[in-house]
Amino acid sequence: MHSKINLRLSKHTNFFYGWIILPISILTAFFTSPGQTYMVSIFNPSLRETLNLSLTELTGAYMFGTMLASLPQTYIGQLSDRFGIRKTIFVIISLFSFACIFISQVSSLGMLVLSFFFLRMLGQGSLELLSVNMLPMWFRKRLGTVSGIKSVVVSLMIGAVPIGILALIGIVGWRKTYILSGASVFLILIPLIYFFYVNRPEEIGEVIDGNSASDIRETDASFSEKKFTLKEAMKTRAYWILILSRASWAAIATAIAFNLLPIFTDKGLSNEQAAASFMFLMIASAIFQFLGGVIADRTELRWMSLGAMGLYGLAIGALIYLPNNSVILVYTLILGVAQGLFSGLDNTVWVRYFGREHLGKIRGSVWTATVAGSSIGPFLMGISYDMSGGFFISLAGFAILLFLLAIAGIWATPPLEKAK
Repeated sequence: MHSKINLRLSKHTNFFYGWIILPISILTAFFTSPGQTYMVSIFNPSLRETLNLSLTELTGAYMFGTMLASLPQTYIGQLSDRFGIRKTIFVIISLFSFACIFISQVSSLGMLVLSFFFLRMLGQGSLELLSVNMLPMWFRKRLGTVSGIKSVVVSLMIGAVPIGILALIGIVGWRKTYILSGASVFLILIPLIYFFYVNRPEEIGEVIDGNSASDIRETDASFSEKKFTLKEAMKTRAYWILILSRASWAAIATAIAFNLLPIFTDKGLSNEQAAASFMFLMIASAIFQFLGGVIADRTELRWMSLGAMGLYGLAIGALIYLPNNSVILVYTLILGVAQGLFSGLDNTVWVRYFGREHLGKIRGSVWTATVAGSSIGPFLMGISYDMSGGFFISLAGFAILLFLLAIAGIWATPPLEKAK
């Protein structure tokens, strides 16, 4: 249901309302931070000290909580298809805010598992899923470029999160820091969605991309509106190559981000240098994510899969072998290019291959695999570290997997018609 103010604002703008949806999508993505690994990892030393946990116990709790969090994502995507993103996101934002308060009260390993479940299901899973699905409802021909703009801004914003959270923990403690995070999510996102968000251009008499009717007919000649169901999408080769790549990327990126501080401190860097490296990575990613979005509008998406996965493998190779005086620069530069390509691919491929009609459920299934993958990566790396005393084995295995997926990406061609 729309508010009267919401509809009045949307119908009286002198420009395409999709340009209002863009900053809403950006802020929604940013406020998933309390449930994302790059923020949770900053709390790891405090959690281990408070609860007296080993790295295996901590990563095990993260794995089980995140694995359980992956299960409802397809259902949440289906709800957004049925009721619209607007109604669904009100519930998710409210629950996510309470989840931030819940983890601030954790006092046992069992409570920690439950906290990770709520944070990952509602933040890294549901809220991120709804944020990503906002733009394909409004943009088609320019989706890659618009998504690239979003990725740039979000990367720059979250680049300051680790350093800012680390400083805030030092001032008020880790428990109050999570309470403040949850309050910020609720107080900023709820009014934003209530007053400004609209599900689709058709609801206010506009059309996708803001084109005229004649422009739409011309656009449809090159961008036909596909209407794959999830069952039909699962019968295509591209779906399985892409979803395996997405899940593997999530597993590896989460594992490295979750253990970012010990990985870099093992190479002789300080905690502050390790946290600062994340900001450098986000700056590099911001630059290349815009270019990745532009490329996605102009090239076959399978080549972006090849480039993204292959470059990520090279970045991990640099992380393994380069000395500490050059590892941050080289690693962040190569990974920044890889993330730019992967972001352009992931933001556009699902709607262009399978259409808008069932996008929530299809991307919900992708998010199930993504969140499940992100649960496994840190645990495997934690076990490897506890058994071998280092990160070499896990990092080398990740690099090999990425190279294999880069080759498989060549066969991720778009389905021309519904699979029977």
